[in-house]
Amino acid sequence: MKKKSGFKINKLLWATDFSNESKFCLPYIQFFSKTINVKNYALYVLPKFSDWVYEAAFFSNEDLHKEVEKTKIKSKAKILGYNSTHQLNFKAQVMEGIASEEIINFADSNKMDIIFAGRRGISELEEILVGSTTSRLIRNSNVPVFVVPRNKRKVSISKILAPVDLKDFNLAELKYAINLAKQLKARLYVAHVSEFFNYKVPVFEKDKLAGMISEKISNVASELNFKIDKFFYDIGEAALKIIEISKREKMDLLVMTSDQRKGIEKFFLGSVTEKVLMASEIPLLIIPSSYSSI
Repeated sequence: MKKKSGFKINKLLWATDFSNESKFCLPYIQFFSKTINVKNYALYVLPKFSDWVYEAAFFSNEDLHKEVEKTKIKSKAKILGYNSTHQLNFKAQVMEGIASEEIINFADSNKMDIIFAGRRGISELEEILVGSTTSRLIRNSNVPVFVVPRNKRKVSISKILAPVDLKDFNLAELKYAINLAKQLKARLYVAHVSEFFNYKVPVFEKDKLAGMISEKISNVASELNFKIDKFFYDIGEAALKIIEISKREKMDLLVMTSDQRKGIEKFFLGSVTEKVLMASEIPLLIIPSSYSSI
């Protein structure tokens, strides 16, 4: 029996800081709005001042509070201004706090289906020790995050690439990508990269493994009444190969799962997804590893 998809994008959240990187999301939000009937929300998070800042201020607490409220009003008006300039219909919200935490809480409490964020350029030291707001989002969000690189290109999503890692054969990224391809009426391609490195694996064993993976992917697609356009299998450093395939095949979007590392690992090792994120010239839609789209 064919399975029916229970996944649909109904609510979209633009997490903005008004940077140029963040504005690169707008054409993609336009694309989603025209292709899928979605409700658009936008959130800007002001940093929340500590008590000592108020105490050290050269003007009164009351004046500082008034200035914060004025900034909130101006920020909300700025968001709503995009409704006319970009033919969107944002419901605007301005909050105070730590950006990544407020975005995640807002997305959860308002049942958002997808978060749009810009890929911000930061120093290597900041990336290792702190991480950008977007980096913290993809590590901790319960909602898929659509990350747009700072790269002017024609906005179209007709070819989607879903690299699968097969860690538990759950294939969450594949199931999500199938549902997304259906909604966007896009073609879907799947890739798997085996990181054998210096191990010598007989060619026939590689072919056997590729065949098994291809069969598993085809079965999942068949259960969801969908046909994969092509399966790519390669050996090497996963992130580099994924970027290589996406460029060679002129893909419009990558769909991958986050690698939610814990403790010191997440600061120094990085994941394949984060490596792809830093190097990709096309948007990357990152879904939580535990996400279920069926």
